[in-house]
Amino acid sequence: MEQQTSILLGPQGCGKGTQAELLKESFMRRDPKRVTVHFEMGSALRSFGNEEGYTQALLAASLKRGELQPAFLTTHVIARFFIQAMRGDEHLIIDGYPRSLEQFADFDSLMRFYRREALTIFWIEISDKTALARLLARGRNDDTEESIRRRLGWTRREMSSVLAKLRELGYRVVEINGERPIPEVAADITAALSL
Repeated sequence: MEQQTSILLGPQGCGKGTQAELLKESFMRRDPKRVTVHFEMGSALRSFGNEEGYTQALLAASLKRGELQPAFLTTHVIARFFIQAMRGDEHLIIDGYPRSLEQFADFDSLMRFYRREALTIFWIEISDKTALARLLARGRNDDTEESIRRRLGWTRREMSSVLAKLRELGYRVVEINGERPIPEVAADITAALSL
């Protein structure tokens, strides 16, 4: 099996994290000798925000308000992860990055530096109504209706530009209907990767 690089994007609540875990299991089943590395931006930011420090406290408060994080912070957490985790021959799954054109510049340079230009980007689409219902149901303390609506607002605004830029630069973008049952979404993702 060839080395795989998959990016999962979509509105909050679309199931990126679930699909990333299922894809990781699929890679491990089909290619057990190769390591699969999974980076999830949301949890990486929350983890960094739980550390001690002024920047971390500002980040934690910003996350609670449902704001889009500045590129310097997202670059810091993903660069730190890549420097520690990457060995050169692993399958790579990135969940929730990039989310803005500002972040895209660093994403593009990161992929080129690690020679990961042959990648597949999945946009998992759901309605805002579905996203709101799913996020409120999971009951996380930063998932208030106001913060969810704010996050969905900047996601819709920013991601249309990011997806256009990805296509313009020749990246492969596959759109998936995330309103369906989890196994059906997973089957579409593995089919797109010819797994």
